[in-house]
Amino acid sequence: MELRKLDSELARLQTLRAINTGELYTFRGKFKMLSRDYGMGFLAWYWTVWFATAGLSYAAIEVGGVDPLIVAGKVESFLGWEPMSISGRLDPTLGQIGLVIAMNECLEPLRLPLVVVTTKPVVNFFSKSS
Repeated sequence: MELRKLDSELARLQTLRAINTGELYTFRGKFKMLSRDYGMGFLAWYWTVWFATAGLSYAAIEVGGVDPLIVAGKVESFLGWEPMSISGRLDPTLGQIGLVIAMNECLEPLRLPLVVVTTKPVVNFFSKSS
């Protein structure tokens, strides 16, 4: 019981320090605080959201009929590279996986604030349910 009191007091003091230094008012500071306070629950929630957006990205590419070879050709022409330098050697399945990962990483500026805002209620919900 004493260890829990010490842990909660330490978390409170670290939060006060973060408030005083202004670190808590940035997304990076909130991200660090959440990973410190919620640990494994935060990581589980972050990766759940990451895989959900990856699945939605794959579904959007599949339903939208986006061809990764055409996208690779457009990238080649945009960068001024020789035609077929990438798209000629690209496997369509691996190209689609790469396109899904690239699209998913472009969603990171939207995903991280969502995870930061929703981590506390989600972790509390699942920890009280158990």
